[in-house]
Amino acid sequence: MKSIYEKNIEAINRSSNNHYIDKNSKVTKQDIKIEHSKDGNFTAIVNIDGKDKYISSKYSPLKEAKRFIDSIEDYDTETLFIVYGLGLGYHIIELYKNIGEKNKIFVIEPNIELFKKAMEINDFTDLINTNSVHFCVGLSEENLFKFYAYNIDIKAANNFKFNIFSQYDRYYRDFSNIVIEHLKETINREKVIINTLKHFSYDMNKNLFYNFKDILKGDTISILKNKFNNKPAIIVSAGPSLDKNISQLKYAKGKAIIISGGRTLKPLLKNGIKPDLVVSLDPGIGAYKVIKENLDTDIPMVTTVVSHSDVIDEYKGKKIFCNNEEVAQLVEDLLDKKVDRIPQGGSVANMSLSLADYMGCDPMILIGQDLAYTNGKFHADSATLNQKNNKVITENNPIIKDIHGQDVYTTQVWLSFLRWFEEYIETISDKVVIDATEGGAKIKGTKVMTLKETIDKYCLKNIQIPDEIKRHKEIKEIYDEVKDFNKKFKKLKSDLEKVRKYASRGVKYNKKMLRFYEGNKEVNISNVLTKLEEIDKKMEKYQKQNVAINSLVSPTIIKTLFSKNFREKINESDIDRGKRVSNRGYTLYKGIKESIDKIKPDIENSIKRIEKIGADKGE
Repeated sequence: MKSIYEKNIEAINRSSNNHYIDKNSKVTKQDIKIEHSKDGNFTAIVNIDGKDKYISSKYSPLKEAKRFIDSIEDYDTETLFIVYGLGLGYHIIELYKNIGEKNKIFVIEPNIELFKKAMEINDFTDLINTNSVHFCVGLSEENLFKFYAYNIDIKAANNFKFNIFSQYDRYYRDFSNIVIEHLKETINREKVIINTLKHFSYDMNKNLFYNFKDILKGDTISILKNKFNNKPAIIVSAGPSLDKNISQLKYAKGKAIIISGGRTLKPLLKNGIKPDLVVSLDPGIGAYKVIKENLDTDIPMVTTVVSHSDVIDEYKGKKIFCNNEEVAQLVEDLLDKKVDRIPQGGSVANMSLSLADYMGCDPMILIGQDLAYTNGKFHADSATLNQKNNKVITENNPIIKDIHGQDVYTTQVWLSFLRWFEEYIETISDKVVIDATEGGAKIKGTKVMTLKETIDKYCLKNIQIPDEIKRHKEIKEIYDEVKDFNKKFKKLKSDLEKVRKYASRGVKYNKKMLRFYEGNKEVNISNVLTKLEEIDKKMEKYQKQNVAINSLVSPTIIKTLFSKNFREKINESDIDRGKRVSNRGYTLYKGIKESIDKIKPDIENSIKRIEKIGADKGE
């Protein structure tokens, strides 16, 4: 007959969840004793720094577990619970009894030996088999970071509870700090995505529709794929250290692919260095401000389909487009062709690294990539628009290690860029990534060298840029594509009008539903529910039939579903549920209607701009 321990471990091994158990983790000076508690269960004593400490109650671990659950407030049926400390697991079993099917419990236990004891004493197989419980065990910081990254998405980042069991924050203080700091980083990174969705979803669609004329006239990023295999690429960013070595780039010109962002284009040109590619990413006005003085250049620009429309409209060089995750299906449906998407991270430098990788470059060299307040500065002086704003450190800024192992201030946003770099570099471990910034944050996975050393070692052979990368399309090349595109565009406009009509009805009937649950019994609730079901089916039909529609309404749907106000409460009454569902439906359909009203003029304007391509051809 199998032991409890064997059953638990087998369940973990069979589980589809990603458990991270560092079997090589050693907890020094910590002998573990198991003894009976006063109520007949078990408790654990851990020897920490020569002193015996009860990891759980010596009187009643079950009562302690219930007190732990009672201390958790304001959660719902979708809350993610992150618990630092397994102990012997009584509180995890009790928590599982009090949650719903959609809840998840993430358990972080630094002591591998204590984890084994818990697996011997308590049967966790029901919890593990339902995929409700995930374990991260040991002192591996790398495992912890992967545990968070795999399990915490934008939905969880907006609805989680972090709780420390017993005195784990005292007994395992150093690792506790790591647990909390990495959690903050992960949550902040996901919240950046949430905020981008909230603040830029309309801007992205507006930019996209305005940009379609240039997308049709330009090329897709596939013309760059593997074009520079095993050739060096230098990615130029605007960190404070750029001023140290920007002048040395002239020795790499023609012997490395030099990639610039909009902000670094001006200082490069000022130093007589013409980059081979410019990258623009941001859908907001900031992208235009940093490049507006250099829009007349003939350097090819790699950009996204949703980048700021003024940049795309006014830039004179060839434009090469990559797709964007939020609108990928819409773009490919309207263009009727595959448009590659490369990882973009959150910054131009992040995207530039993945671009260099996409082009086959090796090594990839970072300069000006401080990701920190080197010498207390925000940007290089040569790349700063307003010198007064170049020093804005506060004591609340995060502190990280620089390339010399010294403490340096950063920001939460830069920290998210840094972690993106580190994760991406790990996926391309067969290539060399060199940090030639000569200052700033230590980027794990990079080889630290000076720029001079890097150029002398790697930038030795001349590189020819293929003509197709520089050449603009002729109008006649795209005219047939424009005709088919415009047909789809006009159908999209027609379908959106129908969706708007059903959304208006959805608003009306959800209002009636709310009145019923507020006490107005004159409302025929059966008829209301029937009408809402019909509307839901019609909306679902148009979303399935027209990928573009699905893409346009998805941001509104996501924002509504993520709203705290519309999550199901524990032990919710029928009346409360009715009010919640009707309010959610009202908000959803009202948001869809408003989104369509907002984007409609942009679609009409886009149709006119694209029709002008035919006029330009003389048709």
